[in-house]
Amino acid sequence: MREIALYILIALSAPAVLRRPFLGVVIYLGANIVRPEMLFWGGEGGSFVFITYYILILTGCLLRGEFTRLGQVFQREYLLMLWMLAAIYLSIMLTQFQAPMATYFATDIAKTLGLCGLLYLLIKTLADVELLETTLLGCLTFLGIWGIEQQMLGNERLEGLGGAAWGDSNGVASVYVLFLPVALAFAYASRKRRRFWIFMAVAAVMVALIVCTKSRGGLLGMTACLFSFAIYARKTAATFKVALLLALLVTPFATDAYLERMKTLQGVSDVENFEGSARSRFILWEAGLMVFSRNPVVGTGFLTYPEAKMEFEENFYQLEDHFREWVFRKESKKVTHNTYIQMLSDCGVFGALPFFLLVAGGIRSGFKARGTLKQEQDAAAGLWLAGCSAGLTGFSVCIMTIDSVTMPFIYVQLVVIGILSRTLSGSPAGLLPAVEPELTTAEQPA
Repeated sequence: MREIALYILIALSAPAVLRRPFLGVVIYLGANIVRPEMLFWGGEGGSFVFITYYILILTGCLLRGEFTRLGQVFQREYLLMLWMLAAIYLSIMLTQFQAPMATYFATDIAKTLGLCGLLYLLIKTLADVELLETTLLGCLTFLGIWGIEQQMLGNERLEGLGGAAWGDSNGVASVYVLFLPVALAFAYASRKRRRFWIFMAVAAVMVALIVCTKSRGGLLGMTACLFSFAIYARKTAATFKVALLLALLVTPFATDAYLERMKTLQGVSDVENFEGSARSRFILWEAGLMVFSRNPVVGTGFLTYPEAKMEFEENFYQLEDHFREWVFRKESKKVTHNTYIQMLSDCGVFGALPFFLLVAGGIRSGFKARGTLKQEQDAAAGLWLAGCSAGLTGFSVCIMTIDSVTMPFIYVQLVVIGILSRTLSGSPAGLLPAVEPELTTAEQPA
């Protein structure tokens, strides 16, 4: 039945996508949230949808003459993405270790960058940015409500909620950290009270979902994104009030188990709590830097860290035997639990540098939004940029404890950040002022 519904959806949306290919990209990205693992990573069904929508979008672009704007694609952040992708494939070619899924996940990144290239071509006005971001927020809210229900029904940490690319609890939390300040930005940029409270409700669902994952990295990332949004958007007092309100609303989700897990941020020595301990992270990170120091240029190969680190077990014989054997276990080998160290060890400086520059550039754009908002009080585009950049800031904290280079929405948000940043700076590569964005007014609640 669901397969039939999928075919009907494709058939009904095909004419609209051909007339306006941007709608196809929005549908594609939104559906990958509502039904993760189907459009990017799923088997034959996912491949069919992927190919079908790509054909529709590309055909629409040809019919509408969109490829005449191909030069619009090659902006700073996109060139960095292509550099990173090339480095990943090079590391796979030169690796001496076995990583059966390396090419598979590298191809997923390539698919994501293909969609990002289409966004550069097809986003032409601020209204397009609004449609994309509100669609993603709506789909994340739908998934968040379902996730909260799952947690109540026994999926204690929402494992698998986000599919293969962000399926574990920490990955799920990081995606909601990425979009939480975006919801706040749209709330503050709303003219109508009803719209303001709708986006506030979206933010409340996101905070509740982050708490439900019991992710320590999620808690740190959420704190960082709210703090940075207060700075970037020049709304320190308002954001502090909202944070208090959200904390009160999600108190029922902060169970004793959640509070106990957050205490492990300080580290534990109890053998029974190794699986939930932060202690092993430091060992894995140190081993990752050892792997990097031996292969500093191109790394050991994409996704090879679990195998490559085993050569350095002898450097940790000062640890208790049971703890060392658990960290360097032979079955289900542990990953880095740190995206930055993952990139250094897997792809060396050649692959890590573009990724680091992408993250740093996206965060820096938040300060550009702050400067713009000083002159144009509450301008919607400035608030949106502040929200997207604050989300990236929080996400950059989350990925200090997870491997998340394959998560597609970080690249989508980097594209949006770049587009908004160039628009606010008056760059020729910015958006046309085809629509007047919403501004806050006196009727907005404090």
